[in-house]
Amino acid sequence: MSVCLRRLIMWLVLAVVSIVAGIVIDFLLKTPAFPVWLRGVGFVGMILAHVPLKRTGKLLNRLGASEQWGCTTRLVTIDIYQCVRHPHHLGVGIFMTSLGLFIGHPASFFIVTINQWIWVLAFLLLVEERELLMKFGKDYEAYRQKTPFLIPKPLCFFRILTQKLEA
Repeated sequence: MSVCLRRLIMWLVLAVVSIVAGIVIDFLLKTPAFPVWLRGVGFVGMILAHVPLKRTGKLLNRLGASEQWGCTTRLVTIDIYQCVRHPHHLGVGIFMTSLGLFIGHPASFFIVTINQWIWVLAFLLLVEERELLMKFGKDYEAYRQKTPFLIPKPLCFFRILTQKLEA
């Protein structure tokens, strides 16, 4: 089993544990539900989060940039990667935050959201950024200097996401 697949499994376990813990705490504390409109925002957010997730997946498949699932063999700096260095992780964070809103209770929202963003940020800062720098060296350092870490350039992001994927 690849290291990347093990990381995916660890994240899925964390996600499920966070969701279950939040729901159980909300059930035990009998917390009030969020208003329907706020849960609707969560639903829309989950749908919108799939845009960067699908785009990165399609782009990497077209470029043949994966050695194993989730492990890149070349530095990708085109398309959505021009706007943000980690669009997939951004999509995961937005999806999980939106899922917390959709579940619709305070403990669920905070536990799911906080756990997921801590996981995303810790993984990116402590593991992935270091691995990419070691793997791609000066090319990655130059890319890092001009491309935002996790919050995309808004105009770039909108422009790229409204264009057909070219690769």
